[in-house]
Amino acid sequence: MKTHSILIDGLRKNQEQGLTTAYRQYNKKLLLFAMRYLKNREIAEEIVSDTFVKMWKNRLSFDTDEKLQAFLYICTKNACLNHLRKPALLDPLEIIENTDFALSKDIDAYTKIIHAELIMMINEEVARLSTRQREVFEMSFFEGLTVEEISKRLAVSVDVVYANRSRALAILRNQLKLKNSLFISTLFCVLVAQQ
Repeated sequence: MKTHSILIDGLRKNQEQGLTTAYRQYNKKLLLFAMRYLKNREIAEEIVSDTFVKMWKNRLSFDTDEKLQAFLYICTKNACLNHLRKPALLDPLEIIENTDFALSKDIDAYTKIIHAELIMMINEEVARLSTRQREVFEMSFFEGLTVEEISKRLAVSVDVVYANRSRALAILRNQLKLKNSLFISTLFCVLVAQQ
């Protein structure tokens, strides 16, 4: 007899807690994933909401966390692509039977999933930085501002900006190394190198 995770059991038993758990676990990741395709937060939020509705309607179809995760990402990806090319609509029920290998075949989608999860981890760690370090980091890496622009916006010297950015990067590197090994640290360094 197959044993299911708490999440899958909650969904199969029609418990609202299963939906809430799935939402908490995947909402931000799916939103970041959708934003990589759409670059429009409102549309991405709508697509992710629709994905959770479809998941709830098909909740009895999932017997593993992996199939649920694959369904959520594939459904979100297809909705994003459908939005970009409008009229063509794909039925997520056609996908659900073949979710085991679908993501591994789509390298672009898999890369975007990893990117979304990495950004999520980085955002969690950035939120723990001191206020000034967080401001400097976000302006530098999320908004793409130069050190001089940050200096003017915060009314501090360029040296203060450099110091806070360096401290923030050092803290994030250390936290990500501790949190998820060399793999995540390497991805983080690649992201920083792109700036």
